Amino acid sequence: MPEVRTVDLLSQENLLSMELLAALKEHIAEGRQAILLMNRRGFHTFLACTSCKQVINCPQCSISLAYHLAGQRLLCHYCGHSAKAPDDCPGCGKITIRFGGAGTQKLEEELKRLLPDARVARMDADSTSQKYAREELLSKFAAHEYDILLGTQMVAKGLDFANVTLVGVVNIDQQLYFDDYRALERSFSLLTQVAGRAGRGEHPGLALIQTINPFNEVIQQAARQDYPAFFAGEIQMRKLMTYPPYCDICLLGVVGENEQGVKSGAKYILEQLKRLTSGEYQSEKLIVLGPMPARVSRVNKKYRWRLLVKCRNTSNFRAMISGILIAFGKDASFSEVTAYADMNPEGI
Repeated sequence: MPEVRTVDLLSQENLLSMELLAALKEHIAEGRQAILLMNRRGFHTFLACTSCKQVINCPQCSISLAYHLAGQRLLCHYCGHSAKAPDDCPGCGKITIRFGGAGTQKLEEELKRLLPDARVARMDADSTSQKYAREELLSKFAAHEYDILLGTQMVAKGLDFANVTLVGVVNIDQQLYFDDYRALERSFSLLTQVAGRAGRGEHPGLALIQTINPFNEVIQQAARQDYPAFFAGEIQMRKLMTYPPYCDICLLGVVGENEQGVKSGAKYILEQLKRLTSGEYQSEKLIVLGPMPARVSRVNKKYRWRLLVKCRNTSNFRAMISGILIAFGKDASFSEVTAYADMNPEGI
C-alpha cells in the first residue's frame, strides 16, 4: 500500500498545496506519473453578485449554474441548460459578478500555469463525452504521453498503471457532508480506492489528501486504510440512528410541475401511512421522515418532494405501499403529479 498523508488546506491559497505541488515536481522529474482527483467538473462552480448577493441559478432547476471554458458558457449539470455568462447581474444590473468555486477545468489551468512543462490530461464527463474518448485518453496515459491525469470519480477506480507513484486528492471535504446516511461510507471508499492507484508497480507510492479538516476521523481511517476501525464506528452510528443494515429504507417520491400539488401529494401519502398503520397494517412498525423537498428540489421544471420510511421490506409492507400508490394514481386531484416508491435506493 502507498504511504498516505493529509495536507491542511486552511493555510494554502491555491488549489494545489505547496506539498502536493512539490511532490508533483519531484515525481515527474523522476519520470513517474501522477493522478489527481477533484470531484467537481467545470471551471467555476457558481457565479454570484457581490452587490445583491444573488447566485445565478438554472431557470429549470434549483441549482447554481457552473461556468465552463468551452464557449464561456454557464451549464446546468442536472438538466443540461446552457446560457452565455452575463457581464452584469440579472437581478440588480450591476457589473459586480464574481466567479466562485473550482472544478476540473480550473485545476487543469492551474497545473499548466504552475507546471508548464508537465503534460496534463483531464478526464471528466466533458472531456470524455465522445465515443471511445475515455479509452483513447487512458491508452495515451499508459503510453506515458501524459505526466498527470486529473479527473472526477472516474479516475478513482479500476485504473492500474505501474508508473503512477503519486495520487493527490485535491479536496474531499464537501463529499463528507452530503445529507445521505452513506456519505461517510462513500467518502471512505473513494479515498481508499484512489489512494490505491499509487505504487502498483515496483516503485513505492504516495497519496496526499488535501482537506480543511485533516483530523477528521474518516479521513484518518482512510489514510491508514483501516477498514475495521471505520466499520466499527459507522455500524454503531447506523444502529443508534436506525439506518441499514438495521432497517430497510423506502423512498416515497412525488414529482410534478405544480409545487403545491407535489407538496399536497406528499402530505396525502403521509396521511395514508398513518391511517393504514393504525388499522389494517398496524403490525408494520415504521419511522417516517418528512415529507420534505429533495436536496435539489426542482429539476427540469419539476418539483420533487420525498418521504423516507425506515421499515422492513416484507410482503405486507410492499402490499401497503402498492395500495397507496394505486389509490394515489386514481385520485383526480393528483392528475398532474406522479408518485413512486424506491426500495433501498442507492442514494437518498
